[in-house]
Amino acid sequence: MKILALVCRILLGLLFIAFGVNGFHNFMHMPPPPVGTPVGDWMALMISSGWLPAVNALQIIGGLLVLIGGTLPLGLCILCPITVNILLFHLCMAGGHQIAPGAFSGMLEIVLIWAYRANFNGILTTKAAPMPAPRT
Repeated sequence: MKILALVCRILLGLLFIAFGVNGFHNFMHMPPPPVGTPVGDWMALMISSGWLPAVNALQIIGGLLVLIGGTLPLGLCILCPITVNILLFHLCMAGGHQIAPGAFSGMLEIVLIWAYRANFNGILTTKAAPMPAPRT
């Protein structure tokens, strides 16, 4: 399981770093979606509002945190909502077209969550309580 987790960690980190950096430098050229379509309108809104650069920065940060290893749980907490958004975008707006990278990253994240499940025990509880105030 250690080797599988390491391979998944490297692939996921590099995937999000590559796509995050591509958002700033566009070295993976993709034609823009047609204007007037739901996908075209969504992308125009994401770009013009400044939302997309923020998501790209979070992809880079999350990818780096996953690659570092000791910070993987925090990296996954950043990347999992982005992956859900990617999957929902491709399912709801693009009709499933080009969903493979999102599905692949989702599978990598599931493997990593399982491999590092002990680190998520505090999140996956039904008995959460605030910490008591420190005594001075």
